[in-house]
Amino acid sequence: MKKILLLSSLLLFSCSLLSQYSDKTDYIAEFSMEDGSTLKGHYFGEITHSSSVGAFVVSNRIASFQYTPLGEDKRKKLSARDVKKIVYYNGDDVAKIQEKIQVKTVIKNGKLSSDTDEEFEYLLYDGKIKLYGSNVFFCENMGCYYTHTNFYIKKDADPYAVLAVKPKGQMSFKLGSSIENTVDAFRAVGGKCPAFNDYLNFFDKTMIKEQQLDKKLQKDYQEIFKETMRELAAKKASRRLFDEVAGRIQSHQMEVFVGIIGEYEKACP
Repeated sequence: MKKILLLSSLLLFSCSLLSQYSDKTDYIAEFSMEDGSTLKGHYFGEITHSSSVGAFVVSNRIASFQYTPLGEDKRKKLSARDVKKIVYYNGDDVAKIQEKIQVKTVIKNGKLSSDTDEEFEYLLYDGKIKLYGSNVFFCENMGCYYTHTNFYIKKDADPYAVLAVKPKGQMSFKLGSSIENTVDAFRAVGGKCPAFNDYLNFFDKTMIKEQQLDKKLQKDYQEIFKETMRELAAKKASRRLFDEVAGRIQSHQMEVFVGIIGEYEKACP
């Protein structure tokens, strides 16, 4: 069954060597381990090792997850190397799912990188092509600011996912992600289906080039930011600005990817 998981999950990126992010919700997390075992406990957050050059983050990896086993008080750590998947429960409901995926990026002429990165990403849409993503923040002394959202696409049988947006530096005055590489990413994942490849040709010519969808989306993101700022200022809740902006922009850009995936599901077995 296809599922859309509309999340505003936050993956915080810091300029310090060691950073940690914890959702305020008291989730019960079920960890599926690489050895096939499972563990459950109260989730406390991730510990992330970051390295930077000046103000630019050059690498950021989840090193471990913190949790307290059910029925215990002492907090423990699980090495990210040993974890395969995490299902987060809010009461009896699944709130979000995070999976370890291998990722390739689009390089020149639509080719994929030879190198593969390992990422923990949130499952946003579960269908014939899965959509993963996380919001990226630039953090400094004054706080954390949303910059863009990374989206990844993957078929179950494929060994890796493909980054479906153009990689972006941390320091940028533009909100949101560029979809410049989206068509090439979908060709890499689903291009062996002739009908879907024809659709991608149409999408590239009509939506990307003629209607300049990327520029339109960038304008939409700025309007989302301004509208959210006005709403939260009226509620005197401006401290939540970038969290709220991240969730809204992610949902808006998701519509593009889910729409393309829908075309694949209609056209391809």
